[in-house]
Amino acid sequence: MKKITMKQFKTTVIGLLLLAGLVQSCKVTRDYARPELNLPQSFGGDVTSSVGDSIKEIPDYSAFFRNEELTRLIDSVIKNNYDLQIATENLLASQASLRSVKLNYLPDLNLQLNAGFQRLSKNSMTGTFVDNLLYEDYTLGPTVSWEVDFWGKLKRQREEAVADFLGQKEIKRALLVQLIAQTATAYYNLLNLNEQLSITEKVEQLMANTLEILQTQYRVGDVNMLAIKQAEAQLSETRALIPEIKASIKAQENALQALSGNYPGTVSLTGKLDETAFNSSLLRTGIPADLLANRPDVKQNELLLQAADARVGIAKTSFYPTINITGQGGFNSIRASDWLAIPASLFGNATAGLTQPLFNRRKIKSAYEQAIHYREAAVHSFRKSVVTAVEEVSSALSNIKYTEEQAVEVKNRKTAMQNAIDDAQMLYTYGDANYLEVLTVQQSYLQTEMAHSAIHFKEKTAYITLYKSLGGN
Repeated sequence: MKKITMKQFKTTVIGLLLLAGLVQSCKVTRDYARPELNLPQSFGGDVTSSVGDSIKEIPDYSAFFRNEELTRLIDSVIKNNYDLQIATENLLASQASLRSVKLNYLPDLNLQLNAGFQRLSKNSMTGTFVDNLLYEDYTLGPTVSWEVDFWGKLKRQREEAVADFLGQKEIKRALLVQLIAQTATAYYNLLNLNEQLSITEKVEQLMANTLEILQTQYRVGDVNMLAIKQAEAQLSETRALIPEIKASIKAQENALQALSGNYPGTVSLTGKLDETAFNSSLLRTGIPADLLANRPDVKQNELLLQAADARVGIAKTSFYPTINITGQGGFNSIRASDWLAIPASLFGNATAGLTQPLFNRRKIKSAYEQAIHYREAAVHSFRKSVVTAVEEVSSALSNIKYTEEQAVEVKNRKTAMQNAIDDAQMLYTYGDANYLEVLTVQQSYLQTEMAHSAIHFKEKTAYITLYKSLGGN
Protein backbone atom coordinates (compact mmCIF):
# COMPACT_ATOMS: atom_id res chain seq x y z
CA MET A 1 0.00 0.00 0.00
CA LYS A 2 1.32 3.40 -1.01
CA LYS A 3 2.02 5.70 1.90
CA ILE A 4 0.55 9.21 1.91
CA THR A 5 2.99 11.90 2.92
CA MET A 6 2.08 14.84 5.17
CA LYS A 7 2.35 17.15 2.16
CA GLN A 8 -0.13 15.05 0.21
CA PHE A 9 -2.52 15.01 3.18
CA LYS A 10 -2.39 18.81 3.49
CA THR A 11 -3.03 19.16 -0.22
CA THR A 12 -6.07 16.89 0.05
CA VAL A 13 -7.53 18.84 2.99
CA ILE A 14 -6.99 22.17 1.29
CA GLY A 15 -8.60 20.83 -1.86
CA LEU A 16 -11.69 19.76 0.09
CA LEU A 17 -11.93 23.16 1.71
CA LEU A 18 -11.59 24.98 -1.59
CA LEU A 19 -14.21 22.76 -3.19
CA ALA A 20 -16.64 23.43 -0.38
CA GLY A 21 -15.86 27.14 -0.57
CA LEU A 22 -16.69 27.24 -4.27
CA VAL A 23 -19.99 25.52 -3.68
CA GLN A 24 -20.71 27.97 -0.87
CA SER A 25 -20.79 30.77 -3.46
CA CYS A 26 -24.33 29.54 -4.18
CA LYS A 27 -25.90 30.40 -0.82
CA VAL A 28 -27.72 27.43 0.66
CA THR A 29 -29.75 29.14 3.38
CA ARG A 30 -31.36 32.57 3.55
CA ASP A 31 -31.50 35.14 6.32
CA TYR A 32 -34.75 35.83 8.20
CA ALA A 33 -37.10 38.49 6.79
CA ARG A 34 -40.20 39.68 8.68
CA PRO A 35 -43.47 38.88 6.87
CA GLU A 36 -45.58 41.76 5.58
CA LEU A 37 -48.12 42.77 8.25
CA ASN A 38 -50.08 45.64 6.67
CA LEU A 39 -50.65 47.33 10.03
CA PRO A 40 -53.63 49.69 10.25
CA GLN A 41 -53.19 53.45 10.39
CA SER A 42 -55.42 53.76 13.45
CA PHE A 43 -57.00 51.75 16.24
CA GLY A 44 -60.69 51.81 15.43
CA GLY A 45 -60.42 55.27 13.90
CA ASP A 46 -59.85 57.01 17.25
CA VAL A 47 -56.09 57.19 17.72
CA THR A 48 -53.87 57.59 14.69
CA SER A 49 -50.52 55.96 14.21
CA SER A 50 -48.87 59.19 13.06
CA VAL A 51 -45.22 58.94 13.98
CA GLY A 52 -44.55 62.66 14.31
CA ASP A 53 -46.66 63.37 17.39
CA SER A 54 -46.98 59.85 18.80
CA ILE A 55 -45.20 58.29 21.74
CA LYS A 56 -42.01 56.37 21.06
CA GLU A 57 -42.33 53.75 23.81
CA ILE A 58 -44.56 52.74 26.69
CA PRO A 59 -43.60 54.56 29.92
CA ASP A 60 -42.16 52.53 32.75
CA TYR A 61 -44.83 51.37 35.20
CA SER A 62 -43.56 53.84 37.80
CA ALA A 63 -44.23 56.64 35.29
CA PHE A 64 -47.47 55.19 33.92
CA PHE A 65 -49.06 54.58 37.33
CA ARG A 66 -48.98 57.92 39.12
CA ASN A 67 -49.45 56.45 42.55
CA GLU A 68 -46.48 55.93 44.86
CA GLU A 69 -48.36 53.49 47.08
CA LEU A 70 -49.17 51.31 44.07
CA THR A 71 -45.65 51.43 42.65
CA ARG A 72 -44.27 50.33 46.03
CA LEU A 73 -46.60 47.34 45.94
CA ILE A 74 -45.50 46.52 42.38
CA ASP A 75 -41.84 46.78 43.42
CA SER A 76 -42.52 44.30 46.21
CA VAL A 77 -44.27 41.89 43.83
CA ILE A 78 -41.43 42.06 41.29
CA LYS A 79 -38.87 41.40 44.02
CA ASN A 80 -40.64 38.59 45.86
CA ASN A 81 -43.08 36.86 43.49
CA TYR A 82 -42.26 33.15 43.28
CA ASP A 83 -43.51 32.64 39.72
CA LEU A 84 -41.18 35.40 38.56
CA GLN A 85 -38.28 33.87 40.48
CA ILE A 86 -38.96 30.49 38.86
CA ALA A 87 -39.04 32.12 35.43
CA THR A 88 -35.74 33.86 36.19
CA GLU A 89 -34.01 30.60 37.11
CA ASN A 90 -35.37 28.87 33.99
CA LEU A 91 -34.06 31.75 31.91
CA LEU A 92 -30.62 31.51 33.50
CA ALA A 93 -30.58 27.78 32.74
CA SER A 94 -31.40 28.53 29.09
CA GLN A 95 -28.68 31.17 29.03
CA ALA A 96 -26.12 28.63 30.24
CA SER A 97 -27.11 26.31 27.38
CA LEU A 98 -26.97 29.17 24.89
CA ARG A 99 -23.34 29.95 25.70
CA SER A 100 -22.23 26.56 24.39
CA VAL A 101 -24.34 26.75 21.22
CA LYS A 102 -22.94 30.18 20.33
CA LEU A 103 -19.47 28.57 20.18
CA ASN A 104 -20.43 25.57 18.07
CA TYR A 105 -18.28 26.84 15.17
CA LEU A 106 -15.14 26.06 17.21
CA PRO A 107 -13.55 22.58 17.18
CA ASP A 108 -13.89 20.11 20.04
CA LEU A 109 -10.65 19.57 21.92
CA ASN A 110 -10.27 16.74 24.43
CA LEU A 111 -7.34 15.28 26.34
CA GLN A 112 -7.15 11.52 26.11
CA LEU A 113 -5.33 9.41 28.70
CA ASN A 114 -5.35 5.62 28.28
CA ALA A 115 -3.46 2.87 30.06
CA GLY A 116 -4.24 -0.69 29.03
CA PHE A 117 -3.07 -4.22 29.87
CA GLN A 118 -3.87 -7.40 27.96
CA ARG A 119 -2.84 -11.04 28.44
CA LEU A 120 -3.47 -13.38 25.54
CA SER A 121 -4.52 -16.96 25.94
CA LYS A 122 -1.80 -19.42 25.00
CA ASN A 123 -4.43 -21.55 23.32
CA SER A 124 -5.93 -18.64 21.36
CA MET A 125 -5.33 -18.18 17.65
CA THR A 126 -2.98 -15.27 18.29
CA GLY A 127 -1.35 -16.83 21.33
CA THR A 128 -0.17 -19.84 19.40
CA PHE A 129 1.96 -17.63 17.10
CA VAL A 130 3.61 -15.31 19.62
CA ASP A 131 5.97 -15.84 22.47
CA ASN A 132 5.01 -12.80 24.54
CA LEU A 133 1.45 -13.09 25.81
CA LEU A 134 1.48 -9.84 27.81
CA TYR A 135 0.73 -6.52 26.09
CA GLU A 136 0.69 -3.00 27.50
CA ASP A 137 -0.43 0.22 25.82
CA TYR A 138 -0.10 3.78 27.13
CA THR A 139 -1.47 6.85 25.34
CA LEU A 140 -1.49 10.52 26.30
CA GLY A 141 -2.50 13.31 23.94
CA PRO A 142 -5.21 15.75 22.78
CA THR A 143 -7.85 14.87 20.20
CA VAL A 144 -9.43 17.45 17.90
CA SER A 145 -12.71 17.23 15.96
CA TRP A 146 -14.08 20.02 13.78
CA GLU A 147 -17.08 20.22 11.50
CA VAL A 148 -16.43 22.86 8.85
CA ASP A 149 -19.52 25.05 8.45
CA PHE A 150 -19.66 25.84 4.73
CA TRP A 151 -23.42 25.59 4.29
CA GLY A 152 -24.50 27.76 7.21
CA LYS A 153 -25.79 24.88 9.31
CA LEU A 154 -23.97 25.89 12.50
CA LYS A 155 -24.92 29.52 11.94
CA ARG A 156 -28.61 28.60 11.71
CA GLN A 157 -28.28 26.43 14.79
CA ARG A 158 -26.95 29.46 16.68
CA GLU A 159 -29.82 31.58 15.32
CA GLU A 160 -32.34 28.97 16.46
CA ALA A 161 -30.81 28.81 19.93
CA VAL A 162 -30.69 32.60 20.29
CA ALA A 163 -34.32 32.93 19.13
CA ASP A 164 -35.43 30.25 21.60
CA PHE A 165 -33.55 31.97 24.41
CA LEU A 166 -34.98 35.40 23.59
CA GLY A 167 -38.41 33.77 23.41
CA GLN A 168 -37.88 32.59 26.98
CA LYS A 169 -37.05 36.18 27.95
CA GLU A 170 -40.33 37.34 26.43
CA ILE A 171 -42.21 34.67 28.39
CA LYS A 172 -40.69 36.10 31.54
CA ARG A 173 -41.53 39.65 30.45
CA ALA A 174 -45.11 38.62 29.69
CA LEU A 175 -45.34 37.23 33.23
CA LEU A 176 -43.90 40.48 34.58
CA VAL A 177 -46.47 42.61 32.71
CA GLN A 178 -49.24 40.29 33.88
CA LEU A 179 -48.10 40.59 37.50
CA ILE A 180 -47.97 44.40 37.24
CA ALA A 181 -51.51 44.44 35.82
CA GLN A 182 -52.75 41.99 38.46
CA THR A 183 -51.20 44.04 41.25
CA ALA A 184 -52.68 47.30 39.95
CA THR A 185 -56.11 45.70 39.49
CA ALA A 186 -55.99 44.18 42.98
CA TYR A 187 -54.91 47.51 44.46
CA TYR A 188 -57.77 49.48 42.92
CA ASN A 189 -60.25 46.71 43.62
CA LEU A 190 -59.24 46.88 47.28
CA LEU A 191 -59.75 50.66 47.27
CA ASN A 192 -63.11 50.09 45.59
CA LEU A 193 -64.17 47.54 48.21
CA ASN A 194 -63.08 49.81 51.04
CA GLU A 195 -65.12 52.64 49.56
CA GLN A 196 -68.12 50.35 49.10
CA LEU A 197 -67.84 49.34 52.74
CA SER A 198 -67.71 52.97 53.83
CA ILE A 199 -70.77 53.81 51.68
CA THR A 200 -72.74 50.84 52.95
CA GLU A 201 -71.99 51.64 56.59
CA LYS A 202 -72.99 55.27 56.00
CA VAL A 203 -76.30 54.30 54.35
CA GLU A 204 -76.88 51.64 57.00
CA GLN A 205 -76.69 54.33 59.69
CA LEU A 206 -79.06 56.53 57.67
CA MET A 207 -81.58 53.69 57.36
CA ALA A 208 -81.27 52.90 61.09
CA ASN A 209 -82.13 56.52 61.90
CA THR A 210 -85.16 56.34 59.58
CA LEU A 211 -86.33 53.18 61.33
CA GLU A 212 -86.09 54.88 64.72
CA ILE A 213 -88.24 57.75 63.44
CA LEU A 214 -90.84 55.31 62.08
CA GLN A 215 -90.90 53.40 65.36
CA THR A 216 -91.55 56.66 67.22
CA GLN A 217 -94.33 57.55 64.77
CA TYR A 218 -95.79 54.06 65.09
CA ARG A 219 -96.07 54.47 68.84
CA VAL A 220 -98.13 57.65 68.39
CA GLY A 221 -100.20 56.11 65.59
CA ASP A 222 -98.89 58.12 62.63
CA VAL A 223 -97.70 55.01 60.67
CA ASN A 224 -98.74 51.38 60.68
CA MET A 225 -96.74 48.20 61.25
CA LEU A 226 -96.23 47.78 57.49
CA ALA A 227 -93.96 50.83 57.45
CA ILE A 228 -91.89 49.34 60.28
CA LYS A 229 -91.51 45.98 58.55
CA GLN A 230 -90.51 47.54 55.24
CA ALA A 231 -87.90 49.73 56.95
CA GLU A 232 -86.56 46.73 58.90
CA ALA A 233 -86.33 44.63 55.73
CA GLN A 234 -84.48 47.40 53.92
CA LEU A 235 -82.07 47.82 56.84
CA SER A 236 -81.40 44.05 57.06
CA GLU A 237 -80.74 43.90 53.31
CA THR A 238 -78.20 46.70 53.61
CA ARG A 239 -76.57 45.22 56.71
CA ALA A 240 -76.19 41.88 54.90
CA LEU A 241 -73.92 43.61 52.39
CA ILE A 242 -71.38 44.57 55.06
CA PRO A 243 -70.02 41.06 55.91
CA GLU A 244 -70.07 40.18 52.19
CA ILE A 245 -67.90 43.20 51.37
CA LYS A 246 -65.60 42.48 54.32
CA ALA A 247 -65.12 38.91 53.09
CA SER A 248 -64.23 40.24 49.62
CA ILE A 249 -61.75 42.69 51.17
CA LYS A 250 -60.05 39.89 53.09
CA ALA A 251 -59.84 37.68 50.02
CA GLN A 252 -58.36 40.53 47.97
CA GLU A 253 -55.83 41.36 50.69
CA ASN A 254 -54.73 37.72 50.80
CA ALA A 255 -54.42 37.60 47.02
CA LEU A 256 -52.32 40.77 47.01
CA GLN A 257 -50.08 39.37 49.74
CA ALA A 258 -49.68 36.11 47.79
CA LEU A 259 -48.51 38.04 44.72
CA SER A 260 -45.72 39.44 46.90
CA GLY A 261 -44.80 35.99 48.17
CA ASN A 262 -46.24 36.67 51.63
CA TYR A 263 -48.66 34.76 53.82
CA PRO A 264 -52.21 36.12 54.27
CA GLY A 265 -52.37 39.42 56.09
CA THR A 266 -53.91 42.86 56.20
CA VAL A 267 -52.95 45.43 53.56
CA SER A 268 -53.14 49.01 54.83
CA LEU A 269 -53.91 51.51 52.07
CA THR A 270 -54.14 55.27 52.17
CA GLY A 271 -55.00 55.98 48.53
CA LYS A 272 -58.37 57.15 47.24
CA LEU A 273 -60.24 55.61 44.34
CA ASP A 274 -61.09 58.95 42.75
CA GLU A 275 -57.48 60.18 42.62
CA THR A 276 -55.76 60.71 39.25
CA ALA A 277 -53.78 57.56 38.79
CA PHE A 278 -52.47 57.33 35.22
CA ASN A 279 -50.38 59.11 32.64
CA SER A 280 -53.01 59.98 30.04
CA SER A 281 -50.47 61.40 27.58
CA LEU A 282 -50.88 58.15 25.62
CA LEU A 283 -54.28 59.31 24.44
CA ARG A 284 -53.26 62.91 23.78
CA THR A 285 -50.18 62.11 21.70
CA GLY A 286 -51.43 59.01 19.89
CA ILE A 287 -50.25 55.42 19.76
CA PRO A 288 -48.34 54.20 16.68
CA ALA A 289 -49.26 50.72 15.49
CA ASP A 290 -45.56 49.80 15.32
CA LEU A 291 -45.47 50.12 19.10
CA LEU A 292 -47.26 46.77 19.27
CA ALA A 293 -43.93 45.11 18.53
CA ASN A 294 -43.22 45.84 22.22
CA ARG A 295 -45.82 43.29 23.31
CA PRO A 296 -44.21 40.13 24.75
CA ASP A 297 -46.57 37.79 22.90
CA VAL A 298 -45.90 39.49 19.55
CA LYS A 299 -42.15 39.40 20.16
CA GLN A 300 -42.28 35.79 21.28
CA ASN A 301 -44.25 34.72 18.20
CA GLU A 302 -41.78 36.48 15.92
CA LEU A 303 -38.89 34.80 17.72
CA LEU A 304 -40.63 31.45 17.29
CA LEU A 305 -40.88 32.29 13.60
CA GLN A 306 -37.18 33.11 13.48
CA ALA A 307 -36.38 29.78 15.15
CA ALA A 308 -38.63 27.95 12.67
CA ASP A 309 -36.96 29.79 9.79
CA ALA A 310 -33.54 28.74 11.12
CA ARG A 311 -34.70 25.12 11.32
CA VAL A 312 -35.64 25.26 7.64
CA GLY A 313 -32.06 26.31 6.90
CA ILE A 314 -30.68 23.53 9.10
CA ALA A 315 -32.87 20.97 7.32
CA LYS A 316 -31.78 22.26 3.91
CA THR A 317 -28.08 21.90 4.72
CA SER A 318 -28.68 18.18 5.30
CA PHE A 319 -28.88 17.77 1.50
CA TYR A 320 -25.24 18.88 1.19
CA PRO A 321 -22.05 17.09 2.20
CA THR A 322 -20.54 17.51 5.63
CA ILE A 323 -16.83 18.03 6.08
CA ASN A 324 -15.19 16.79 9.28
CA ILE A 325 -11.56 17.13 10.28
CA THR A 326 -10.20 15.08 13.15
CA GLY A 327 -6.75 14.76 14.57
CA GLN A 328 -4.83 13.28 17.48
CA GLY A 329 -1.28 13.53 18.74
CA GLY A 330 0.80 12.92 21.83
CA PHE A 331 2.69 10.07 23.45
CA ASN A 332 2.20 6.34 22.91
CA SER A 333 4.24 3.43 24.20
CA ILE A 334 3.93 -0.29 24.95
CA ARG A 335 5.94 0.19 28.14
CA ALA A 336 5.22 2.61 30.94
CA SER A 337 8.91 3.40 31.36
CA ASP A 338 9.10 4.68 27.76
CA TRP A 339 5.72 6.49 27.78
CA LEU A 340 7.01 10.07 27.73
CA ALA A 341 10.22 9.42 25.83
CA ILE A 342 10.93 12.08 23.20
CA PRO A 343 10.92 11.72 20.24
CA ALA A 344 10.53 7.95 20.22
CA SER A 345 7.03 7.92 21.82
CA LEU A 346 5.57 10.81 19.86
CA PHE A 347 2.74 10.00 17.46
CA GLY A 348 0.15 11.91 15.43
CA ASN A 349 -2.67 11.34 12.97
CA ALA A 350 -5.17 13.50 11.10
CA THR A 351 -8.23 12.74 9.00
CA ALA A 352 -10.39 14.84 6.71
CA GLY A 353 -13.65 13.39 5.48
CA LEU A 354 -16.52 14.48 3.25
CA THR A 355 -19.89 12.73 3.60
CA GLN A 356 -22.61 13.23 0.99
CA PRO A 357 -26.07 11.76 1.67
CA LEU A 358 -27.24 9.51 -1.18
CA PHE A 359 -30.16 7.41 0.02
CA ASN A 360 -31.78 7.58 3.45
CA ARG A 361 -35.40 6.53 2.78
CA ARG A 362 -36.49 10.15 2.14
CA LYS A 363 -35.79 11.19 5.73
CA ILE A 364 -33.91 14.37 4.79
CA LYS A 365 -36.52 15.53 2.27
CA SER A 366 -39.37 14.77 4.66
CA ALA A 367 -37.64 16.68 7.47
CA TYR A 368 -37.13 19.63 5.13
CA GLU A 369 -40.78 19.67 4.02
CA GLN A 370 -41.89 19.37 7.62
CA ALA A 371 -39.69 22.33 8.61
CA ILE A 372 -41.22 24.44 5.82
CA HIS A 373 -44.77 23.71 7.00
CA TYR A 374 -43.84 24.49 10.61
CA ARG A 375 -42.37 27.78 9.44
CA GLU A 376 -45.58 28.67 7.58
CA ALA A 377 -47.59 27.83 10.70
CA ALA A 378 -45.28 30.13 12.68
CA VAL A 379 -45.92 32.91 10.13
CA HIS A 380 -49.67 32.55 10.69
CA SER A 381 -49.20 32.53 14.48
CA PHE A 382 -47.12 35.70 14.29
CA ARG A 383 -49.69 37.49 12.14
CA LYS A 384 -52.48 36.29 14.42
CA SER A 385 -50.68 37.71 17.48
CA VAL A 386 -50.41 41.09 15.73
CA VAL A 387 -54.13 41.06 14.84
CA THR A 388 -54.95 40.15 18.45
CA ALA A 389 -52.74 42.97 19.71
CA VAL A 390 -54.43 45.54 17.45
CA GLU A 391 -57.86 44.30 18.54
CA GLU A 392 -57.00 44.47 22.26
CA VAL A 393 -55.52 47.98 22.03
CA SER A 394 -58.48 49.19 19.98
CA SER A 395 -60.93 47.71 22.50
CA ALA A 396 -58.99 49.20 25.43
CA LEU A 397 -58.99 52.67 23.88
CA SER A 398 -62.68 52.40 23.08
CA ASN A 399 -63.41 51.20 26.61
CA ILE A 400 -61.58 54.21 28.09
CA LYS A 401 -63.47 56.64 25.87
CA TYR A 402 -66.94 55.30 26.63
CA THR A 403 -66.22 54.68 30.31
CA GLU A 404 -65.31 58.35 30.70
CA GLU A 405 -68.58 59.32 29.00
CA GLN A 406 -70.46 56.97 31.32
CA ALA A 407 -68.64 58.43 34.35
CA VAL A 408 -70.01 61.90 33.56
CA GLU A 409 -73.60 60.65 33.75
CA VAL A 410 -72.94 58.59 36.87
CA LYS A 411 -71.51 61.69 38.53
CA ASN A 412 -74.61 63.69 37.53
CA ARG A 413 -76.79 60.95 38.99
CA LYS A 414 -74.81 61.01 42.22
CA THR A 415 -75.21 64.79 42.54
CA ALA A 416 -78.95 64.49 41.95
CA MET A 417 -79.34 61.69 44.50
CA GLN A 418 -77.35 63.57 47.13
CA ASN A 419 -79.84 66.44 46.79
CA ALA A 420 -82.74 63.98 46.74
CA ILE A 421 -81.72 62.26 49.98
CA ASP A 422 -81.48 65.59 51.80
CA ASP A 423 -84.82 66.76 50.37
CA ALA A 424 -86.55 63.49 51.26
CA GLN A 425 -85.51 63.71 54.90
CA MET A 426 -86.66 67.32 55.12
CA LEU A 427 -89.99 66.72 53.30
CA TYR A 428 -90.73 63.70 55.45
CA THR A 429 -90.08 65.72 58.60
CA TYR A 430 -92.65 68.31 57.51
CA GLY A 431 -95.14 65.71 56.29
CA ASP A 432 -94.80 66.47 52.58
CA ALA A 433 -93.44 62.99 51.75
CA ASN A 434 -94.50 59.54 52.93
CA TYR A 435 -92.24 56.84 54.31
CA LEU A 436 -92.29 54.83 51.06
CA GLU A 437 -90.74 57.74 49.20
CA VAL A 438 -88.05 58.05 51.85
CA LEU A 439 -87.22 54.30 51.73
CA THR A 440 -87.12 54.37 47.93
CA VAL A 441 -84.77 57.36 47.89
CA GLN A 442 -82.49 55.72 50.45
CA GLN A 443 -82.27 52.54 48.38
CA SER A 444 -81.59 54.53 45.21
CA TYR A 445 -78.96 56.58 47.03
CA LEU A 446 -77.12 53.40 48.04
CA GLN A 447 -77.21 52.08 44.47
CA THR A 448 -76.01 55.42 43.10
CA GLU A 449 -73.06 55.63 45.49
CA MET A 450 -72.12 52.04 44.66
CA ALA A 451 -72.35 52.79 40.93
CA HIS A 452 -70.16 55.87 41.37
CA SER A 453 -67.51 53.79 43.13
CA ALA A 454 -67.79 51.08 40.48
CA ILE A 455 -67.32 53.52 37.59
CA HIS A 456 -64.11 54.84 39.17
CA PHE A 457 -62.85 51.27 39.45
CA LYS A 458 -63.91 50.60 35.85
CA GLU A 459 -61.90 53.62 34.69
CA LYS A 460 -58.83 52.35 36.50
CA THR A 461 -59.11 48.85 35.05
CA ALA A 462 -59.58 50.32 31.56
CA TYR A 463 -56.22 52.09 31.79
CA ILE A 464 -54.60 48.99 33.27
CA THR A 465 -55.94 46.98 30.34
CA LEU A 466 -54.48 49.53 27.91
CA TYR A 467 -51.09 49.32 29.64
CA LYS A 468 -51.15 45.52 29.40
CA SER A 469 -52.42 45.45 25.80
CA LEU A 470 -49.53 47.70 24.73
CA GLY A 471 -47.04 45.30 26.26
CA GLY A 472 -46.17 47.22 29.42
CA ASN A 473 -42.66 48.16 30.37
